[in-house]
Amino acid sequence: MAVDDDQSMIVFIGAIMRERGYNFVGARNGRECLEIIDDVRPDVLLLDINMPEMDGFETCRRLRAEHPNIAIPVLFLTGNDARESLADAIAAGGAEYLSKPIDSEVLSTRVEYWLSLI
Repeated sequence: MAVDDDQSMIVFIGAIMRERGYNFVGARNGRECLEIIDDVRPDVLLLDINMPEMDGFETCRRLRAEHPNIAIPVLFLTGNDARESLADAIAAGGAEYLSKPIDSEVLSTRVEYWLSLI
């Protein structure tokens, strides 16, 4: 599952994941993600940090607090300076931090890594 307010990123990530044989669901914001997470039960969550209403950090914190039995790895995606946001991503409950622009091979490799741990 990917959550990003930029529809082109949802389409891009979805194409990469489907090409590699994964089921894919996209959400436009943190609220939508939290509303459908129980039904979708993703194995990995790709979560943009910079979103209106509820940013990725808050979405992750709420996911962890409201759904403690869902232990999915959260991979944050952002164009922010990695040094500034990495600590915030980990503190929010994230497993990893990937910088935009997203490289399709790096994304696939990281998703495959986290799936191998499940």
